[in-house]
Amino acid sequence: MSGRVAARPGRGEPSAAERRATSRLVSLGSGSPGNATLYCTGTFRLLLDAGLACRTLEQRLRTVGVEPETIDAVLLTHEHHDHARGAQRFSKRHGVPVVGSRRALEAMDRSPLHFAEWIPIVAGVPVELDGASVEAFPVPHDAAEPLGFVVEGAGERVGYATDLGAVTGLVAASLAGCDALVIESNHDARMLREGPYPRYLKERVASDRGHLSNDETATLLERVAHPRLRAVVLAHLSENNNRPDLARDRAERALACAPDATLHVAATRETSEPVTWGTTA
Repeated sequence: MSGRVAARPGRGEPSAAERRATSRLVSLGSGSPGNATLYCTGTFRLLLDAGLACRTLEQRLRTVGVEPETIDAVLLTHEHHDHARGAQRFSKRHGVPVVGSRRALEAMDRSPLHFAEWIPIVAGVPVELDGASVEAFPVPHDAAEPLGFVVEGAGERVGYATDLGAVTGLVAASLAGCDALVIESNHDARMLREGPYPRYLKERVASDRGHLSNDETATLLERVAHPRLRAVVLAHLSENNNRPDLARDRAERALACAPDATLHVAATRETSEPVTWGTTA
């Protein structure tokens, strides 16, 4: 049975102009220092992960013209600190529901009472938000119950998967047909091999429960790209084992069948430029 989250107080029904408004993705931070991405359309505002301190989240949201209390929900992929650090305080301070898995909640040693509202989500079972439907899918990563998300609403479909060690058939199927994608492109395989990490950490990053290399990300993009794809954001780049130009070059070659897709690389320690596209609503 799917859950449902009612409209946030004070938001009201969007106008016709709002429904036609440009959609945007804004990375507020990406990578080991902390992950959080804002996704807005005329009908809803979501925060994908909350891996920055609450005060940092607030400041970065306001720099892009969004008040924290207007966020409709936080979608939490998993419990690791760089994805969940600010979720509890942000939720409580601004009355924002958090959508996540039961096992992620347990791994954080929290109860639903620690949040303004905790909305449990199960892979394959949609949660209906006001104006959007969120469906989770499992990803291979060394966390309790790591998830990727697909958000559908306002006539579009947006996929989000930033911590995964392998491209499974289910991951590719879940991300097929999206108008915009936020996808991990964590490391260059050669840089990781020859880089400063100790052997155990190199093995962890390169494992099927670690992070995607640029080549693996390109393989995923080749499987899910289509002519109507509008935007791709490469996220979670390693500061030690990757470079934006390497990630971009490999992804560009994988997007040959998506000529209208714009490609962006998320900044690690600061807010990135907004990624925008027109809706079809």
